Amino acid sequence: MELYERIPNNVNLAGDKKLQRALETWLPNFLDWWREMGPEGFQDKEVYLRTATSVETDGWANFDFVKMPDYRWGIFLKPAQPDAKIGFGDNHGHAAYQEVPGEFRNSLRRIIVTQGDTEPASVEQQRQLGKTCPSLYDLRNLFQVNVEEGRHLWAMVYLLHGYFGRDGRDEADALLERRSGIRTSLESSKPSINLATIG
Repeated sequence: MELYERIPNNVNLAGDKKLQRALETWLPNFLDWWREMGPEGFQDKEVYLRTATSVETDGWANFDFVKMPDYRWGIFLKPAQPDAKIGFGDNHGHAAYQEVPGEFRNSLRRIIVTQGDTEPASVEQQRQLGKTCPSLYDLRNLFQVNVEEGRHLWAMVYLLHGYFGRDGRDEADALLERRSGIRTSLESSKPSINLATIG
């Protein structure tokens, strides 16, 4: 387990230098997004937060004071099980995939991107909540939720970078470019209907 790398992880990033460089390039962009869209007015405050250091039971209970931009953003995924089986769907009972099958590639990428989009959107929608929290206890819990959302985003970005090549890298970049509540160019380009001219 690489806890002291720039990106703490249990996925052997050091063993894949191309992937490690790609994620280390993504890190400053993530931090820029966090400072721009994360909790407003609290970026320089030290907060008592739980930080994951492993997927073991005691790896989720590491608490310390930290400024949120300096949080140890990392990738901690459940290790693959060689004999794991698919638990549902048409392929129930078959061996779990260790690589992305070509016929599922687009669907899986869309699912990961959709999940990934919920993480920064949650942080962005909570940006102002710290200013109205009724207690310090509520404020700390809000910030814990925020960093957990950021950690979940990192897991999705790892999957995109690690398994979907250039398309995945582009999707990971786009996760930081979209903003919650902003209409997409596709939505804004839909023709409007003037109800007065119908009928």
